[in-house]
Amino acid sequence: MDDSTHLKGARILSERLLKAVALIGGGFLFMIMLLVSYAVYCRYILNEPILGDQELVEIGMSVVVMLAMPFATHSGAHIRVDILDEWIGNWGRYIGDLLARGLGCYVLFLLVQKTWDKALDAVEYGDVTNMIEIPVWIAYASITVGFGLYILVLLWQLFVQVKAGVSGYE
Repeated sequence: MDDSTHLKGARILSERLLKAVALIGGGFLFMIMLLVSYAVYCRYILNEPILGDQELVEIGMSVVVMLAMPFATHSGAHIRVDILDEWIGNWGRYIGDLLARGLGCYVLFLLVQKTWDKALDAVEYGDVTNMIEIPVWIAYASITVGFGLYILVLLWQLFVQVKAGVSGYE
């Protein structure tokens, strides 16, 4: 097997992994939607609110966003503003993307360290939410995993970008 076959296999595997993680996030989003709908029904029709529904939504949304973000970045489903692209040309875009991805990896690495420490602290001290005592480490762990996968996506994009060079850059 040559290098291109290995890279293609790694790309396909990473796409499947990121898609699976995003689908898990989508499942959480669907469950949150059902919960919010049921909570509204209970509150306004039955006049009996669900205890802790807001806490479940808050923790759940951190899971949804963090699990979807790496796949969105990998598939290019983010917003990109190209106001200066004509002026800076291929080299400017190339260098700008290198800097953005490199700085993004650095900042995300710092955030992974902090959220990992917060998750460990939350486990050690038994931190829970106020109403129904959901362990808050779940939110910190999902943020850590999401940011970690995001770093891997950015590193892969950097590798591909450097390998392609400026000539293959659009």
